[in-house]
Amino acid sequence: MKISIIILSYNDYSGTTGPCLASLSNDPAFPTWEVFVVDNASNAETRDSLLSAQAQYPSVHFVLNEQNIGYAAGNNVGIRLSTGGVVILLNSDTIAPAGMIEKLAAHFINHPRLGMIGPVTNAAGNEQAILASAESIEGKSEQGLRYANSGGNELLVTYRMDFHCVAIARAVINKVGLLDEEFGRGYYEDFDYSLRVKNAGFDLRVAEDVFVYHRGSASFSKLPRETKELMKRNKKRMLRKHGSQVLFLHLRDGNLGILAQYAERMNAGLALPDYRIQSRIEFAIKNQPRSWFKKWRYLNRVKKIAHTLNIKIGE
Repeated sequence: MKISIIILSYNDYSGTTGPCLASLSNDPAFPTWEVFVVDNASNAETRDSLLSAQAQYPSVHFVLNEQNIGYAAGNNVGIRLSTGGVVILLNSDTIAPAGMIEKLAAHFINHPRLGMIGPVTNAAGNEQAILASAESIEGKSEQGLRYANSGGNELLVTYRMDFHCVAIARAVINKVGLLDEEFGRGYYEDFDYSLRVKNAGFDLRVAEDVFVYHRGSASFSKLPRETKELMKRNKKRMLRKHGSQVLFLHLRDGNLGILAQYAERMNAGLALPDYRIQSRIEFAIKNQPRSWFKKWRYLNRVKKIAHTLNIKIGE
């Protein structure tokens, strides 16, 4: 199955696209992939770096947009050019350890209804986020790989995908279409596409056996005013498009959802990946709400699921 990878570039080549490309090129399967770097009108320094990278990676296709056309439109440029049966949208601030891309795409082989699938990571807004408390990239990656390699190839249900790294079946693109460019510079287009894919009858899954490092962005409180306004505007667009289908779930709710799925597997007599479950329980406790009432209610949920999984946690 041919794999197409699309990396959207915007400034800071040495801190984002450069390390991302380097990690991909270290994978033995790199020569077999179709890779596109789509640049959204970066500064001159980044453009120069991209031209140098073109010589370093002659098999990679570099597309230089004359304007910053936004996240969805930029990725759509790459999607239109791609020919793979699996299309992977990969944020420029990610690092994919060797073997992870192939492992992610391979899940489509035995799951014909699978529409989109994503890895676990150290930074995401949904249940793809796992506990990775190390300070360094290497440390977080080591923890993430331990998680990915500590059990079977579980595919667990998710309500929406986080597009820091997402693999999309070509059949989905043919049926659902491209990303909605009306979301402008970004935010919520991945949520929108997730609901569109689900409504088209495809499954969304988290690959518990695949890890990709994601640097991630700053917290909402630290974002510039115009970015906050964009997020608010796109949130309203989501509600207009999808209405009651839209549930703005916190990542802690997604994490408990994963644990609940493991509890269902235990009740069905299936083997459980102990390290992953312990890690997610620890993650759940670490991410408890600040409000005393929400905290009390949330910890009761955590304890209930932990009890089902035969795990005892402190008061």
